[in-house]
Amino acid sequence: MQDQISEKDNDQKSASIKEKNSNLTVGLIFINLILLLIFLNWGYVSENQYYFNIILMIGALSFLLGGYALSYRGKGYRAGGWLFVASLVLAAAAIGLYLYAAGMAAAFQH
Repeated sequence: MQDQISEKDNDQKSASIKEKNSNLTVGLIFINLILLLIFLNWGYVSENQYYFNIILMIGALSFLLGGYALSYRGKGYRAGGWLFVASLVLAAAAIGLYLYAAGMAAAFQH
């Protein structure tokens, strides 16, 4: 009987630690994105570089959310997986739009 009680306590402590680590990870993701935003916009940024920086931000978001989604699994962390998939779709669309715009710009060079 005592073993069952201690096993429940260990499960609750483990779940509590996992929840705390998850919250810290989400906070660090936001801090990293803010620092990246500051770094990419430091100094003079041309229009072309600005659009490339947007692609870098979306890529960084996908990378960080991917690490979160693959590290934390379970019902309570399902939203992280959905956000990761949404960020992948957003990244693919942004890269496609960027390549399309570059192709259109190359067509009007003469």
